[in-house]
Amino acid sequence: MHTRKIDFKGGYGEHGRNCFLITYGERGRYYMVDCGIMDEDSFPYPRLERKEVEKIDYLLLSHCHKDHSGALSYLFQLGFHGTIVTSAMTAKLLSLSYEKMILLDMNGPHRKKLSDELQVSFGRAGHCPGGLWFFVEDLQGTCFFSGDYQRDSLVYGCDCAERIQADIAVVDCAHCETQARAAKLRDHLTEQIAQYLQEKRKVILPVPAYGRGLELLYLLMQAFPDAGIYLDAAFLAYSKRMLQELVWYQPNAVEALRAKLGQKVPDLSECQILLLADTHLKKTENKQLVQEMIDAGAVLLITGRVKKGSFPQQLLRGKKAKRFLFPHHQSAGDFFDMMECNDFFVVYPFHNDRKEIFINGLQRGKTGAT
Repeated sequence: MHTRKIDFKGGYGEHGRNCFLITYGERGRYYMVDCGIMDEDSFPYPRLERKEVEKIDYLLLSHCHKDHSGALSYLFQLGFHGTIVTSAMTAKLLSLSYEKMILLDMNGPHRKKLSDELQVSFGRAGHCPGGLWFFVEDLQGTCFFSGDYQRDSLVYGCDCAERIQADIAVVDCAHCETQARAAKLRDHLTEQIAQYLQEKRKVILPVPAYGRGLELLYLLMQAFPDAGIYLDAAFLAYSKRMLQELVWYQPNAVEALRAKLGQKVPDLSECQILLLADTHLKKTENKQLVQEMIDAGAVLLITGRVKKGSFPQQLLRGKKAKRFLFPHHQSAGDFFDMMECNDFFVVYPFHNDRKEIFINGLQRGKTGAT
């Protein structure tokens, strides 16, 4: 194995602020993977220094979610003038306008030479439209970055990362507290929703603009075909925008979702399930609606991160909401499956607060940057 240096500027030992800085070549230069924020932190940005940023030749963006891309403006303030490498869909969802970009072609070979010293292979990560994993090769060795990854998505296409040999791997393990795979986690959620519906209680699911919302909608359509599902205007707008590039989806899911989104949304009073494109319920009108419905017996189900100080956190503390692990990330079981399918020497699980390290498949405790 080649000697490598990777600096964790965020995302390792915490859920957010994902940013990984790697030396490459023979000139003391860097490439970086992701540049996200930790929006509940007093200083939300990656721990980058200007002198480092000025040496970054390439920024590889795995996807559009702000914990992976939300610090771009901060990066530019620090003097970044390198090349951004990402998918065309991610650039579109971020409304990126930057003169130095390489948009990776999902319809051609999934491999791109960036320079004489650096090349990247990539594939769909199954997490959201535009979401990628990266395998980077340079003169010093190889690194794999899973991005936010789920090979068993109902909706999103995934080019399974397997049979890859890498010196260092940074691998999604957001749901580190469970070994359960995707199907079991989905069953747990739908079983609970079925119980609430049987009790004549309405179910409210806040979701992000781009990502698990479509996955949840498709799951609900399959599990509860006769239930009225309310989609707010924001959810409809975001979803229709996402479904424009078919390469990111499983074909059977696209047809069903497009048909659903093309129907007239039932009146709120006729619906048993609500999907609101407002993850942390920041919008005043959504907060008021949810409170009124909870007072009338509805329940809020949270399938993502709970932001400190948010309205969903208040409802959780008051036992008016319930949290479920939804497989838009990997569980510990998925993480170990990925290690078995590949030959990674050093593995850093990220998207959790445990700060673990595995060497040759064996856990070696906690560590910092290497």
